Amino acid sequence: NPYSIDKIIDKENTLLLIWNHGSGPDNKTDQCKKKPKFGYEWEGAVIPAVLNLHNKKINGLTIKIYRLCSGVRGMSVNNQKKIRKLIKKSEKVDSYSELKQQKRQNIILDKADEFLNNGFKKIILVGYSAGGWASLNLISRFSDKFKGAIVINPAFAGPKIEWNKKFPEWGFFRDQQIDIFKQKDSLNALLFAHSNDAFETPQTLSFFKLFKNIEFIDYSELKPTNCNWADIGKKMSIENGHAIPQSSCFTNYIKENKYFIKYLESLF
Repeated sequence: NPYSIDKIIDKENTLLLIWNHGSGPDNKTDQCKKKPKFGYEWEGAVIPAVLNLHNKKINGLTIKIYRLCSGVRGMSVNNQKKIRKLIKKSEKVDSYSELKQQKRQNIILDKADEFLNNGFKKIILVGYSAGGWASLNLISRFSDKFKGAIVINPAFAGPKIEWNKKFPEWGFFRDQQIDIFKQKDSLNALLFAHSNDAFETPQTLSFFKLFKNIEFIDYSELKPTNCNWADIGKKMSIENGHAIPQSSCFTNYIKENKYFIKYLESLF
């Protein structure tokens, strides 16, 4: 149930998780409903596996979740096409308008600064898809503000078949993001990836394994066809690896292996 952040009195002993949802196309505003259906990440809901952490105790700290809705658009389709033409002509891309990913990172950072100034000192970023990518970017740049990150199926450039071929501008944006990551040799994060994910797979994300302090979980053993969509009781198809985190089978997988709990206990 939603609650006001002002109701958290003992900030010193609160472990605050900032939840960052996934994103749709850059030229459209993400759907983030005030009261999303349970498990419906495409409505901005916190996935059930993360919800289970709310009010849990970790070494004397109480976990609280803040659901952050970004509500922004990114680059227009016309601007994307202009950059695509430059890339296809092998011409230099000097600048481009701000992507939704960049706007979201700024929004998350501003909110985190607000929490820090209000006395919350133990902040973890938690994100799915584009929200996971944003979380990784921020802890790579602002490790002093965040104690760590839990990222699930991180992605932001669309399906890999598109950023590889059809939309080279998104491959370009992705490479620029990776260059930011590579400015550091350490990332304190717990990362989950699946081989049936159309956006990013353990293979395309393998560069993250080069960083220190990152725990990389390939959970491809969890088959989409054994999982149901959120609360509607319908089985997923084999290519739905990106959506598995919304399912009860992912929730059970996390619970049985205690991945989230163990990671948080290692930090605190």
